[in-house]
Amino acid sequence: MNDSVFTHSQAQLQQLARDMLQYAQQKGCSHASVDVSEGSGLSVSVRRGKTDTIETNRDKGISITVYIGQRRGNASTSD
Repeated sequence: MNDSVFTHSQAQLQQLARDMLQYAQQKGCSHASVDVSEGSGLSVSVRRGKTDTIETNRDKGISITVYIGQRRGNASTSD
């Protein structure tokens, strides 16, 4: 059984970033930077000595900034 809370391995996230940089270069950008992330968290709140709420979160996100000459553009998405 896989106990990982993540859906992608570090190698997969790195490959995705490399693919995005390669694509940006093929389209003519002079410089680019990419941020790829996947996270998981747990929050517990207590009221009057008793557990009130327990929340979990999982998220993934990716953003890219590209430069073509003196122009800059960026895009991002998350779930």
